[in-house]
Amino acid sequence: MGEITFSGLASGMDTSSWINALVSIKQQSVTKLQNSKTTVEASNNVLNTIKSKITNLRSSIEKFTDAKFGGSFDVFSKNKVTTSKDSVVSANVTADAAKQNFDVIVNKLATATKATSNLGSSALVNGDTKFADLAGGKAKTGSFSFYVDGEKKEITIEDDDTVDKILDKIVEAGKTRTGGTDWRPTYTKNVNATVQDGKIVISGNNNKDIILGSSSDESNFVNVMGLVKGSDGTYESSSKVSSVNTSAKILEAFDGLDKGTFKIGNAEFTIDENTTIKGLISKINSSEDAGVTAYWDASQSELVLTSKTEGAFNINIEDGTSNFAEKFGFTRKEQVANTDRWGITTYTTVTKLNDQQLGDYAELTINGTTVISSSNTVTSEISGIEGLTLTLNGVSKADDSGTINPSTVKVEQDTDALLEAAKSFVNAYNEAIANIDDNTAYGDALYGDSALTSLRTNLRRTATASIDEGTMKLLSDIGITTGKANNSTSTSTVNTLQIDEDKFKEALSKNPEAVKELLVGDNKGTSTSGGVMNKLEKIVEDSLDVSTGYFDAKAKSLSSKIKTLENSITSAQSRVDAYQKRLEKQFSNMEQIISSIQSSYSQLSI
Repeated sequence: MGEITFSGLASGMDTSSWINALVSIKQQSVTKLQNSKTTVEASNNVLNTIKSKITNLRSSIEKFTDAKFGGSFDVFSKNKVTTSKDSVVSANVTADAAKQNFDVIVNKLATATKATSNLGSSALVNGDTKFADLAGGKAKTGSFSFYVDGEKKEITIEDDDTVDKILDKIVEAGKTRTGGTDWRPTYTKNVNATVQDGKIVISGNNNKDIILGSSSDESNFVNVMGLVKGSDGTYESSSKVSSVNTSAKILEAFDGLDKGTFKIGNAEFTIDENTTIKGLISKINSSEDAGVTAYWDASQSELVLTSKTEGAFNINIEDGTSNFAEKFGFTRKEQVANTDRWGITTYTTVTKLNDQQLGDYAELTINGTTVISSSNTVTSEISGIEGLTLTLNGVSKADDSGTINPSTVKVEQDTDALLEAAKSFVNAYNEAIANIDDNTAYGDALYGDSALTSLRTNLRRTATASIDEGTMKLLSDIGITTGKANNSTSTSTVNTLQIDEDKFKEALSKNPEAVKELLVGDNKGTSTSGGVMNKLEKIVEDSLDVSTGYFDAKAKSLSSKIKTLENSITSAQSRVDAYQKRLEKQFSNMEQIISSIQSSYSQLSI
């Protein structure tokens, strides 16, 4: 809170205004220092911006000069690969691959091993199966209609009805009365309905024509049972109907299954009282170590495991504390007889893997040479082509004349990567030069900074100068040139670089080694040897050196000035504050003296 003062109560003069006016004159010295500090801070911010542009330029240059490290760092050695028929074969390539063309014919794709459970009738629909539990719990109860020689019959499927009960209802509803008394009537059976080996079979009797289902039905009995009418008029399930609800708890779905552990591949799984079939399948599919994908084949009511790796390899399945593998029929136990030399026979129980549908090998020809691969991913170890990986996507097909046309694989220099590197350099160079020009002109933050303008001059001179060695001497030989001067007074066009992409690619196509020599030469990174990029890198690195470079020295100088100005501001402000206090005290004393004189004068008048 500011101090409250009362101006000129005794003298009648506006002493506060006098004090403020006098202090404001002194305060100008502080304001001048603060303005100087703001100017230096602005110069420092500009310096940081220019430094970031030069740093970006260095990064763009290093895309070329990092070739000295070889491998993936060498943009000149980057390859690209194309195939004429991606639907048959695609490819990936590294810098180790030689530039070459070759033809590939895929005769056969590799396939993966499948292991199918053998649950037998335990997982199929039977007469005791509750209908509402079928189709993963999506079987609908309610009305169901059928027609006997066009006459509609209807039953109601209840929530607790078993398959046998529903079939009995169909048979009963299909009967017609043929005689007898009211208390002892006789009927003719017109419909036969049975469950046989997991399939529902419904047929007409006495040459009756049967039609199952109506648009008004509430139950989806026909769809759930997969009933299809044959040419003889009999309805039969198109495939065996699974009695397993995959959302059910697995221990309840399969009698005799023990909780505990089992292995698939190198992964261990656990079955407990809360494990569902669907949940177990999800865990198997989420495991990398299992090495398989799992799904429930509802048409066969079996669990199918498919290897993620092609080839004729068994899928490892074994029990731990659970009997899962044996219960599902992936393994079996056998008694093996062992007779010793005294004729005594003992028996040992061994676990054996049941037969699996083994995968097959891929077969292809590369320039006429047959290659066999256990996988559809054909690495260089298999093909013998260093740095190249082929992915087989389909079998080569013959044309109308019966000739199989190969897919051509072409390995060549990745000119796109080099072009992108060149464009990145041009953009970074132009931004750096423009930023220096914008901030060293008259009246700008770093006007008169000779070291910075010298850096800019060296960059431009080097970018447009000729190298001593090689068949290509100038960046303009590969399409990197300065812009043309126009009629205006602006020099922005001639101070920037531009790239002719077609000329750049043409130079690479005709003489890639000469382009490399122009850009990086011997790659020593000195100002007097190597290619254009080496020389530019040396200039940029020197300016960015953390101990001797321009930017570090300039930043330290500006930071020192800011610190000095801050100290000067603090001292100057202290002097102004002290001056204000002296004035306030002096004027206060004056008012007290005047007040005392006025009081004495009043007493004399009395």
